[in-house]
Amino acid sequence: MARERGSLTVSLLLLLIATERLADAAKILAIFPVPLKQHQLVYQPLIEELAYRGHDIVLVTTDPMDLQRSNGTQQQRQQQRQQQHQHQLADRIEQIDLSFAYQLPVLEQLNVDGLDGRDMLRKVFDVMRTISAEELQHPAMQKLIKAASSSDGGAPPSNKCIRFDVVIVEWSGVTLMNAFAEHFRAPLIGIANGGAFINAHEALGNPNHPIGYPSIFMPFSEDLSLLQRISSVLFTVWYRFYYYTEEIPAQNAIAISNFGDTISDLRQIEQNADLLLINCHQVLGNVRPVGPATVHLGGIHQRSAAAAGQLPDDLSLFLEQSDSPIAYVNLAAPSGGLAGRARIEKLVKTLEQLEVASVWSLNENSVPINTSARIYQSYSVPQEDVLAHPKVRLFITDGGQINIEDAIQHRVPVVGISYSTSYEHYLRQIAKYEAGVISLIDFETQSTFMDKLRDVFTIERYQDNINRLQRLVNDQPQTSMERAVWWIEYVA
Repeated sequence: MARERGSLTVSLLLLLIATERLADAAKILAIFPVPLKQHQLVYQPLIEELAYRGHDIVLVTTDPMDLQRSNGTQQQRQQQRQQQHQHQLADRIEQIDLSFAYQLPVLEQLNVDGLDGRDMLRKVFDVMRTISAEELQHPAMQKLIKAASSSDGGAPPSNKCIRFDVVIVEWSGVTLMNAFAEHFRAPLIGIANGGAFINAHEALGNPNHPIGYPSIFMPFSEDLSLLQRISSVLFTVWYRFYYYTEEIPAQNAIAISNFGDTISDLRQIEQNADLLLINCHQVLGNVRPVGPATVHLGGIHQRSAAAAGQLPDDLSLFLEQSDSPIAYVNLAAPSGGLAGRARIEKLVKTLEQLEVASVWSLNENSVPINTSARIYQSYSVPQEDVLAHPKVRLFITDGGQINIEDAIQHRVPVVGISYSTSYEHYLRQIAKYEAGVISLIDFETQSTFMDKLRDVFTIERYQDNINRLQRLVNDQPQTSMERAVWWIEYVA
């Protein structure tokens, strides 16, 4: 009898725990409209973690997730948990596929190098405004907009689309999608990848002095000279004038045509945001005063080296049979054109002369590498798993945020190939901490470039400094994923 009472007590406790979990579950609308795979890669693990915690999510994305195969957070990498909760992704996440945005001709305008801050900014706003307008016209998006009034007699597209507890929107300049928060009368969370725009900081009330905290579009971030200070002030004045007198009115017109005349001014909606999540490490040159409604993350796509997945058989064999050290190469920029081919040729020849084996991660615009050196090249290299391999001692990259964060997390020194101001910020941080070197490859001789690679391979200082930087980045009471989930659940 006592055993039966004990079993009944345990059953009741489990039932209470399950009921509490269901009661705390939120309905979340997550909108990631930017057709850039590097952006989508960052947010997918966050969505998966929210789904695993019992939240129902409507995900608007240009890169739909494979809900049958999970590849995100460290927890989900644990095999037992993955088997137990595999079905939850499909049950909890409803996706709206906007992958057609990759086929829009306007996207090609972002592939222009050498633009200054103002020209780059105009280009980003023009392209993203056009893409957002096209996305809002998609039938699934129009159905979602109409779902807000479905309780008044309309037919909802799904039970999950009638009401939301919180709306999460990627803030990459264009704030058009923020209108969904007011449309559904839900709290608004903005999330920015790499750094927030000037208007985002001002909307949350964060100090935004142009000398102390230059825009992410400026090719400098700290220790400004007099000319750089003047340049930053002029840019900030221009930005505010352009954004509030040209960009916001253009976006308002699109919002009214899709949500109706009752929609508020987008500037007001932005200023009413409840939370701003910025996916960048403060240690990497992003230290600035922010209010309590602004939270820095950084590396939410990552997992620890101990949780690394299994390498493909051919790649694993290549690494095991190669002599240490091995270089890993990931250049995000296209390798076409005279400049691109010259860079690749110089890099390949240098690795040949150093007799170093290399693993190349190719993008969709890359052509296969022709070399006599030992090389592994693929369009689908598991980057974190490669960097976690003990024989990989050098990461050659053009400085994208994900690449630099992965290099730091897995303690691999960096040789940064600098040819665009778009990626210079994180390369400057690597040089600042002496965790690697920067190469102006277009202006350096073969010999100079070779010396830089050899130094990073052989001088222990670079390895010691990347180890130190990794400890600094991770010296926090919570992981970035835990912090993001906690704040989202707090707002919801």
